[in-house]
Amino acid sequence: MLFKIIKLIIFLVIARHVHKMIMLMGFHITVWNHWPGPCRTVPPIEHGAEDVGLTKSGLAVVTSGCDISYRGEITDPRMSEAEGKLYAFDFNKPDKNAVELKFKADFDFVPQGISVWETESAIHFFVVNHRKEGDTVEIFKLKGTVAEPVVEHLQSVKDPLFTSLNDVIATGFDSFYATNDGYFRFSSLRVFERLLNLPWGSVVHFDGQKTRTVLGKTFEYNGMDMSSDGRFVFIASPFVSSSITIYERSAETNDLTFHQEVVVGNLIDNIFYNPETGDLWCGCAPKAHRMLEAFMNVDVWAPSFVLRVRPLGPKDRPFETYKVYDVFSDDGNLLSSSASATVKGNHLLIGSIHQKMAYCEMKSETTIPRDIY
Repeated sequence: MLFKIIKLIIFLVIARHVHKMIMLMGFHITVWNHWPGPCRTVPPIEHGAEDVGLTKSGLAVVTSGCDISYRGEITDPRMSEAEGKLYAFDFNKPDKNAVELKFKADFDFVPQGISVWETESAIHFFVVNHRKEGDTVEIFKLKGTVAEPVVEHLQSVKDPLFTSLNDVIATGFDSFYATNDGYFRFSSLRVFERLLNLPWGSVVHFDGQKTRTVLGKTFEYNGMDMSSDGRFVFIASPFVSSSITIYERSAETNDLTFHQEVVVGNLIDNIFYNPETGDLWCGCAPKAHRMLEAFMNVDVWAPSFVLRVRPLGPKDRPFETYKVYDVFSDDGNLLSSSASATVKGNHLLIGSIHQKMAYCEMKSETTIPRDIY
């Protein structure tokens, strides 16, 4: 009798896990086209706009050419052939195309997450780079004007705690947080790490001299951002709870303390904190199984979502109550596999993992509330 009970428990645990994975794949989700206004793609970006860093003047710096085959993923060879690049898009001139930002470097460049640190005297930005020999965070200086930006590479940060970097948040001119979305960077064991939901990821902080782990035992923590006052850090948790985990930050020690969780019911990639409103903007993959197909064949379209999370709570707990809005929904024809969403006024820039970038002029009356169950 005891043996039968144990078998039943094991069966139920496995069944629950399989059901959860099927739901995460999004087979049950139907995507209808819905744009917040007129939208277009942004040439010459063709090989991804995985993440975006925004300056106060309205210059968006875009990472392009994120090749995940370095993890041993089965991907279309055309993804590996795409060159890693940085682009700039000027929100002040949204009718213009993006321009490539060139810089001198003696290392291979496969960029992913990005963050900007800005004062009145200088602008630095930080980029997660997947070098062949290991992950690094590259620190750049942005010079020139919005019309003619110039990039200078300043520093490469390496550390054994950089196991599988995904995103970065600047906390100073040479300091930052970074998410590790797992432990195994390039190994078949990475598959088992994901399938078993093993909490082997982490969040680390580099203070300019050394790196330490500030959050351990996490699973697939993804994109991140920080409130403009530096009090809250927002981290995407797409695969476990389809939510945004909010941490309260100590400005003195950079420690992170769990604050609350915001459930959005979708696979979130990157998060953008809008300093003008306090809203969170998320690039999402509503149908993960189609996104995986697109990884293996870039000619396959995968749907895209952009969600806006509006805080309705008090100042000390702004997301105690909140509302989630469906701002952009596309079957993949305009934009495949959305990864990021960046806002300036009524202008929306949407990045994809490995294909094009889109720009939309938003009309507030077309925003649709979404009920999350």
